[in-house]
Amino acid sequence: MDIFMDPASVAVIGASRKTGKGSFNVIENMLDFGFKGEIYPVNPLTDEIVGIKTYKDVKDIGKNVDLAIIATPRENVPRITRDCADLGIKGAIVVPQGFADADDEGKALQDQLTQIARDNGIRILGPNTLGIVNAFSGFTSSFMPLAREKVPVGIICQSGIFFVGSAIFTGMMGKGIDIANGCDVDFADALDYFGQDDDTRVIFIHIEGMKQGRRFFEVARSVARKKPVIALKTARTHRGAQAAQSHSGAMVGNHEVFEAAFRQAGIISARDPEEVLDYTKAFLNLPVMKGNRVGLVTLTGAGGIILIDTLQEYGLEMAKLSPRTIKKIKDLSPAWMPIQNPLDIWPALMKHGMEYVYELALTEILKDPAVDAAICIAIAPELPEDFHLDITGVIKKTAASFPEKPVVAWLYGPNQRSVSQGLEKGGYVVSLPTLPRAARTLAALYRRGQFLQ
Repeated sequence: MDIFMDPASVAVIGASRKTGKGSFNVIENMLDFGFKGEIYPVNPLTDEIVGIKTYKDVKDIGKNVDLAIIATPRENVPRITRDCADLGIKGAIVVPQGFADADDEGKALQDQLTQIARDNGIRILGPNTLGIVNAFSGFTSSFMPLAREKVPVGIICQSGIFFVGSAIFTGMMGKGIDIANGCDVDFADALDYFGQDDDTRVIFIHIEGMKQGRRFFEVARSVARKKPVIALKTARTHRGAQAAQSHSGAMVGNHEVFEAAFRQAGIISARDPEEVLDYTKAFLNLPVMKGNRVGLVTLTGAGGIILIDTLQEYGLEMAKLSPRTIKKIKDLSPAWMPIQNPLDIWPALMKHGMEYVYELALTEILKDPAVDAAICIAIAPELPEDFHLDITGVIKKTAASFPEKPVVAWLYGPNQRSVSQGLEKGGYVVSLPTLPRAARTLAALYRRGQFLQ
């Protein structure tokens, strides 16, 4: 995979003569993204593209080329790919659609590509792909413009939406591999690369279907021991499977079989983009849960009741607090206030002040050996006018003192998004927009902890 992720020289075969916004020009995108290697455009209809000399045919370049990006009509792709292999080019990214995602002729053309890869020692990514994104080396083969973010998140997908829309899914993307139709380079190849990649700490995989499931899950079991792997399996229903066949030509398989295999391999399964986003944030910033017991510090009794119901749905439970923890909070509370988990501290803070009581309560919860993780419920006030209601500084400081236990927060109030972003800066705490999302994110950390144990 290295030849795809960090090439020194690239031939763009079928390079567009159109430039500027809306032109979807691969070469422009490569330059804007920061690629510093050699680019050899191939287009017989022009002498230069964005000031770079063009060639009539890939055979005319006459220099060493690491990687070819092929963006020609589909009927020309097998011949061009053979030419690339004959020239010693080690990798090809095939951009066009119309192969196994289309008709019988397209399937036959894709079969030819698979055979060329087997017979000639050239690795082929695609067809029907945006290809590669590597923000660390500054290389992209995408005809869609993408932001460059050097972040430790790797994406493997079968659709360009996960590149273009990474903010919705993982929140960020440092490296990406669009498997698309997968005539040669497959999920196992990409996952093996990310498993060994020092720049990547969390891996997200979008799967419509795959051909070599056994090999993939063998690789996954090894990789998941080293870093978290999150998977979103789509095409779960009959109609979804039909749509996947025409989208990426995928062999979708049985969804229940995939889910069982995910569990055995240590892959964390996500059901929707919200879960992908939440789990990615959590695995980047929080430790795993070593047990399933949760402590809750709350300013509202109603929030605690909502959480009790939700935790049970995800296989977690409210921790039974130690006598020491209960006594510490009891000493601050009115005599009539029963002290238990969830820990409703509103009566105590009315007497002793919000910051003092919240810090003490969260500290004691995290100290308690009966607690494996904490959820904080707090107010997200308008700032700066209601700064006295903002307790996020205390939550961050306290969580940082107990890095071995995950802390997630649910903030309610008129300024949830802004205050939540401030809370998450620096790590140690992840803020979720609802209590059910907080609970299922902790459950993902618990499942990973169980797998590693």
